[in-house]
Amino acid sequence: MLGPKKYRKQLLELGIEGMEVDVSTIDIAMDTLNQLNEMEKILIKIRYNVRADIRRIRLEYVTKLKEVDQSANVKKGLFSKKPSVSKLTEQKKKLTRERNLTIATYDVVENTIDDYLDQIEKSRYYIKNSIQRRVG
Repeated sequence: MLGPKKYRKQLLELGIEGMEVDVSTIDIAMDTLNQLNEMEKILIKIRYNVRADIRRIRLEYVTKLKEVDQSANVKKGLFSKKPSVSKLTEQKKKLTRERNLTIATYDVVENTIDDYLDQIEKSRYYIKNSIQRRVG
């Protein structure tokens, strides 16, 4: 499981942000189209990994929440009381907030990938139209 920072680094290394679409010749346009196709494949793989990480995080927190529920039924010592309901509720809220914050950082990465994929689709359409106009 990679962290969101590693995924952002991978996105930066792809070089999508500063990429210019050059359609001055058909050969250059075709090369650009091939680059976009390769970038799209990589982005889809990264998005798959991000979604898998989000699923793992959710499962991890489901397990943690179940442990809190199970601890409600267990006494810690001979003369001790069960944990109070408000304390258990607070623990669950804390875990839920923690989970949501963790997932939010992955959601930002996933949204960025989706934006890049949309940009690639629009660029691909532009390049194909440009090639068709030149060919006839």
